Amino acid sequence: MAEKTHKLFCAKCGKKLTDKEALIHKNIDGKQEIICHDCFKEATGVDYKTFLYRREAAKQTLFATIFCLAATVYAFVTEGPMYGAAGIFITVMIFFFSAKVR
Repeated sequence: MAEKTHKLFCAKCGKKLTDKEALIHKNIDGKQEIICHDCFKEATGVDYKTFLYRREAAKQTLFATIFCLAATVYAFVTEGPMYGAAGIFITVMIFFFSAKVR
């Protein structure tokens, strides 16, 4: 049985797209439009796979930082200020190295 696809077209270049190829993008005016992967790269300056990778890395960095902060608070309360200070140092190092801040 053939897959049912909608007729979608890129708002910028007019290329015919399938459901899986189509991306929803907000333009400068804040309106949503359907664009192709090439126009996404042109509009944002980065290809879509890199965008997805960076978004997932940002989520993981957020969760790791929150976990480390919770562990730091626990160590501070149960073991004392030396462990709390060490936890803060480790949390900051994890954040900087995982986010690759330059």
